[in-house]
Order: sequence, then C-alpha cells, then structure tokens
Amino acid sequence: MYRRLITILLSILPSFLFSQQQQVQRPEKSLIRLIDAKSAVLTTLMGREYREIKGPAQFLHDNTLILCDSAVWDTQANIVDAIGHVKIIQKNTTLFSDNIKYLADQSLAQVRGNLVELVDNEGSRLRTNFIDYFTKDSIGMFYNGGCLMNKDSSFIESSNGYYYAKEDRFLFQMKVEMQSDTVLMKTDSLAYLARENRAVFLTKTLAWQGDGFLMAKGGWYDRKNEYIHFSNDVYIKTKNNEIWAREIDFDRKTGNARLEYDVQVLDTAQSAIIFADRVNYTSKPESIVLEKKPSIALYTEENEVRDTLFFAADTIIYQTKLHKDVDSSVIAVSKQRKDLSKRDPITEIYYSSKAKASLLNKTNSDTNAVKNYDSIQVAKIDTVTVDTVAVNIDTVKVKFLTAFKNVKFYRSNLQGVCDSLQFNSLDSLIRLYKEPILWNENKQLSADSIQIILSGRKLKKAELNSSAFVAMQEDSSHYDQVKSADIIIFFDDGKLSRFDALGSASVLFFFEEDSVLTTMNEKECKALSATMLNNKIHRVRYFENIKSNAYPLFKLPDNKQKLKGFNWADEKRPKNRHDVCNRTIKSSQASTLEMAEKPLFTQFGIYFPKTKK
Repeated sequence: MYRRLITILLSILPSFLFSQQQQVQRPEKSLIRLIDAKSAVLTTLMGREYREIKGPAQFLHDNTLILCDSAVWDTQANIVDAIGHVKIIQKNTTLFSDNIKYLADQSLAQVRGNLVELVDNEGSRLRTNFIDYFTKDSIGMFYNGGCLMNKDSSFIESSNGYYYAKEDRFLFQMKVEMQSDTVLMKTDSLAYLARENRAVFLTKTLAWQGDGFLMAKGGWYDRKNEYIHFSNDVYIKTKNNEIWAREIDFDRKTGNARLEYDVQVLDTAQSAIIFADRVNYTSKPESIVLEKKPSIALYTEENEVRDTLFFAADTIIYQTKLHKDVDSSVIAVSKQRKDLSKRDPITEIYYSSKAKASLLNKTNSDTNAVKNYDSIQVAKIDTVTVDTVAVNIDTVKVKFLTAFKNVKFYRSNLQGVCDSLQFNSLDSLIRLYKEPILWNENKQLSADSIQIILSGRKLKKAELNSSAFVAMQEDSSHYDQVKSADIIIFFDDGKLSRFDALGSASVLFFFEEDSVLTTMNEKECKALSATMLNNKIHRVRYFENIKSNAYPLFKLPDNKQKLKGFNWADEKRPKNRHDVCNRTIKSSQASTLEMAEKPLFTQFGIYFPKTKK
C-alpha cells in the first residue's frame, strides 16, 4: 500500500509542480478568483483538471467582475467558460450574454450568444451575437452585425465595430446606418461619442429628412445641442433647392445655418442661382447674408430662349418679413413710390384734354430726313390687371433685397453698376444709388439715382432721378446726348422704345447725310419726349422755352460736341457675365441622386424587433 501511494505521487507530482510553476509565473492580478458560488467540484477530463462551478457564481479578475449561473474553470490555462445569464461588469460597461469564454492571460472575453448586449454608463445598448472584449484596455470589438440603441430611441447599426469604454466611444464600420429623430443616414465609418452624444462621420455620408437629401464626405452631429457640421463637398437637395458647399453648419434649435467656400444654391422656385464663399442664414426673422464674392443669377426662358441676369456686390442681404412686422413708414413710402412709378408725366402734363389747347403755342417740331421730329405718339405705361383675392395681409411675406459696394450686373440687353441697390416686394422697384450707370445696346444712362420697374422679370421702365444723362453712341467719337433734371426711359421687349426728359432739358443730336455725320443740332427746352425705331431716335417733341442751334461738324471743337457732365464710362461696363460672376455653374444632380437607396436597417430589425422606428 505504501509503495502504491509512492507510485501515484511520483506520477502526478511533475504535472502538479508544472502547474504550480505556471501559476507562480503569472502576476498576482492576472489570476482569476472565485469569490462566490454554491459549489466548486474538481474534475478531470483527458488528464486535465477543471473545476465545475455551480452558481449563481462570481469571479473576479483584475477590475473585471464575472457573474453567471455556472462555469467550467480551467485553472491551469486561467480560462473560465461562463454559462447562463452571464454578466461582465466593469466601471463603465456591463456585458450580457448566454455564454462567455474568459481568457484571463489575454484579458479577453469572447462573448457569444443568441443575444449579446453591451450597456454603457449613458444607458446606450449595443446588441450583437459576437463581441471580443479586452478587459485590460476596456475595448470591445463586434462583428457579423450589430445595432446600438440610445435612451432617446435613436440607433446606429453596422456590420462591424469597436467600443472604447474609457472614452465611452463607439466606432461603426461597413454598412453603417443611423436614425436620429426624423433623420436617416448611411456611411461606411462613423464614430459615436456617447458621453458627448456626438456622432462623427468619417467617410462619405448620405442623409435623408422628409423630401430633403444630403451628401458629404465628412462631418459631425452634436445631438445634445442639435448642431450639425458637414464638410468636404457637401450637397443638399430640398423640394425647390439644390445646394453645394465645402462646409455647412446647421443649428436645428434655431434653424440658423452657415455655408462656406464655393457655395452655390439652385432655387428652381425662384429661377435663381446664388453664389458666395460665405452664406449666413437666419430663420427668425428670415434673412440670408451673402459675403465673399457673392453673386446671383436670375434666369428666364421665353420661346425656348433662355436669358440670365447676373448680379454681384461685396455684400448681398435678402430678408423676408410678415407684412404686420414691417415698419409702417416703410409701407407708406413704398406705396407712394409704387403709385408714382405708374404715372406718365409727359402724358399728364402735355397731353391731357385740358392742356391740348394751350400747347399750340408752346410746342415745337423739327423735320429731318434722318431724325423725324414732326409728331409723336406718346405711349402709356402698360398696366397689369390683378384679380383681387381675399387674403389676410398680415400673413403676406414681404421680401427685401439690399446690396452694398461694387454692385454690378449683366444681361444680354442690360448692364449696370452702382454703389448700392435696394428692392422690396411692396413696390417691386429696383433702386440704384451712388453713381449708378445703365447700358442698353449703344446707350448709356446715368443719374444721381435710378429706379427700375419690371413687369414679371422684363424691363419695362427706368427712372433717372436728378442729374439725369442719356448718351447714345453714333460712332467712335460722336454721341447723341440728353441732359435733364429727370429722365424716364421706356422699354419694349428689352429695347429702349421711348424716353422723356423733364426739367431744363439740353440736347445734342448728330445728323448724317449719305451715312456720314455732318451736322450737330443743339436744343434746350423745359421737357421733351422721343421715340426710338431700329435703335435710333425716330421722333422728338420739344415743350416750352425752346432754343435751337445747328452746327456743321467740320472743324467743330470737341468740347462743343459734349454736354457738361458727359462721361462715357465704357471701362466700367461689364462686357460679359464673367465680368460679374466668373464661377462655374454646377449641373443639377437631382435626377441621378434620386436613385440613392435609403437605409434598410436590417440589423435594427434583428436586434430590436419590437421597437418602433
């Protein structure tokens, strides 16, 4: 018996000593400790000892607590196979699963089960079937699909991902899809900072909200403050707009937005394109401020022919206000201005039925083979009949447009410059201030201020107020000129059809014989009215205090051929649209991006099947 006992001891002693040696070599904190269980039974399988643990049981390894119903503990390999209602608890994280294989030497929990759930301190729940969790660094890796649900029911899913417990940060990779409130998103790489409630988009991202669509190559969403930033070639599609920019910031709480660098807005409802390198949008009251080389293109199409007005300034401000919020003095002045713009002073003063008899001795007509002054048919301004509809005027939106510094615009039949410009929809008049100049074909129009009247988007009338001057180029060195206190210009299909000079009018007209200019006619009068035909003066009627002189051009000094104040400013005239806006117009992407597939949320359906989207 004694000899047999010695034999058994000698046979098991080497393995026992080896096991003790291995355990001694491990640092104390790397050992797994069983701190609670109903029973622990030592068993041997294939010559290897295991401990069968019946629970509820608790193990402790370093800073990690493992709870389970039962376990198989390989003390030699320092491995625990935990089974049934398994939990791994660390400071910031709790893992739930059916079973977990815990490899203490690697500080690795291989978490598997029908449903694996990781819960962080913020209450976010990540569900999957496969997580490898490194307890030493508190880093988890999931794969083969997973979905994160936040306390507010927003969620993110992907094929693979990582969790960094110390920073409470998630990284989602491959087929990433996200829903937050009414916003749906797709990307290939997304970081979610749970503590800050911030999502960071690391690669190309697509987003949908209602009818709106967004595409960008990067950005972030601060969900706590409801603030969104997108960068790197941002594109947005709404019901009536397409927007491009390198960077966009949007405050969902206020509705305010900021767009920067190569901004372009295609507004199909207004038939307009906006360009700038900085756009600030304020929602209440609604305001758009365009800065850093801003410009606007307004396009029209008639008889399948498109024409575009390009407009630029140093700063452009667009605002809308409810009628009830507009200052009463602004409403009153606008109404007065609109009423005055409808008047035709020449007709009222000189062609009214009461005035006809007294005009017989006050008017003068000249006749010439080239410029025929024998009579005039004074045209009346077109009027537009509007059907009256019962509306609440307080709910009507009033539009305001203001442009500051270096204002210039170009259209095929009209060009212009000035220092500042104003417009509002109360009177629908465009007002140009500080050295404004207009050009129409061979004609230059200038005054202290100019007021433009449109019908639809067609030029109908221009009022040159104070120090008005009209110059019409006849050849490289001769210009027909009209100078007056005020001049009113009428247009028909974009062409100057008539002009009236009111108040101390001075005139220089050049006449030709056999296609050669030979004579200059100089006139002064109180007022005049002229009609145009084929881009030339056709008929002129002079009124009151008429003085007239004619001079042969032969040896006529140049200073006699110019009225005081004449300044042909052709160097300021925009020659083409690139002088106003040299930006490349982007092609619409609406039709191609309609094919973009919205998120399907496959992982959400697997891991949160009873949760409503």
